[in-house]
This record gives sequence, structure tokens and C-alpha cells, in this order.
Amino acid sequence: MHDYKRLIREELADFSAFLHSLDAGQWDGPTLCEGWRVRDVVGHMCVGYQMRLSTLPVMVVRYRGNIPRASHVMSTQFGSSHSPEEILAVFDAYAAEADTVARGLTRMIPVSERMTDHLIHHQDVRRPMGAIRDIPAERLVAALDALPGIGGFLQSKKKAAGLSFAATDVEWRHGAGPEVRGPAESLVLAMSGRPAGLDALSGDGLGELRRRVLPAGVRAA
Repeated sequence: MHDYKRLIREELADFSAFLHSLDAGQWDGPTLCEGWRVRDVVGHMCVGYQMRLSTLPVMVVRYRGNIPRASHVMSTQFGSSHSPEEILAVFDAYAAEADTVARGLTRMIPVSERMTDHLIHHQDVRRPMGAIRDIPAERLVAALDALPGIGGFLQSKKKAAGLSFAATDVEWRHGAGPEVRGPAESLVLAMSGRPAGLDALSGDGLGELRRRVLPAGVRAA
């Protein structure tokens, strides 16, 4: 139903343009991912693009199966050891081919999930800066369609299970059960585990969604 290859290309182009507008201090600013700086979130994307699949078993053993911790350590190490210009060089190389070629760990992730992940990380960076953007409705709907089926780091499938959702600013509904409604961007953030998305939502399912989101804290996905 969605041309995710085109959408990921467009989302990464917008993300790149925004990152190129940041000054050095902003790269060290906080994000919606607790304990992650801007350079760490973008570094997380770069690590996934560069890492060889053959290193994955080694990483699993080294971190005793704690993949989120391994991701955090590797992402912050990359962010700390590279300048913004160096990070952008890797990011832009990925953005240039993400719609046609999958490299590193991205080979294991469907393009629909990658597009959704990148849209979320774009907002992870923008939100704390107050850098509001008008996200194209097509991308929001594509992300919302993908989220109820995503496990992995996001675990949005578990967060959405048994609830219904309705966007109030785009044409989108999903599920059956107690309803959560609100702006599409807020639904995307909340279903991906970002408490910042909860404040603009309402409905008789919000309490349950809040219970599912808040204990896990805010993590990069």
C-alpha cells in the first residue's frame, strides 16, 4: 500500500538537511531518547549501516544478549569518536542508497520498519530543540500502518495490542478495543515508547497505553 522505498529516501533527505543546519553545540544536545545525545542517535543509525553481519554473534556474546545495551554503547562510542562532519559523511552515504541498497544490519530490517524508525529518530532529535516540522501525511500514515506489526527494539506491536487508535489530523484508524486518539505524530511517538507523545492523546485506552510506555522509559530503537 505504501512506496516505502520512496518514503525512506524522502525522509532521510529531510533528516540530512536538518542535521546539516545544526551547529556544533546542538550535536551534543539531548534527545527524546534518555541518555542519548544528537550525535549518539545519528551514530546509532550509522553503526547499523556500517556493521558487518558477521560481528553480530560476537556482539551478542560480549553483551550477554543485552542488545539494547550493546546498541547504546556502540552508538555513543561512534558519536563520541567522530566529529559532526564525519558522522554526516556516513549518514549521507547511507541516505543516498537506503532506498535501493541495504548494508550492514539494515539488511535484516524491512524497509517499512527502517522508514518508520528513521522518522521516529528524526523526531527524537527535533522535539527537544523545539524544531517543529510539518511531517507529510503520507509518511505519518505509512509509519502508523507499520507500527502495530513491529517487534524488535521498538516493541510497538506489544504496545498496540488490544487497543484501537484513531488519528485526528490524518485519515487513519487501526485495531479494536479501548481507543487512543490524537495527532498522528503523537501516536507514532507513543507507540514507539516515547512518553513525549502521550500528552496530546486522549481516549479510554490511554491509561493502558501509558502503563505500557512509561515503565520501559525512553530508549532509542
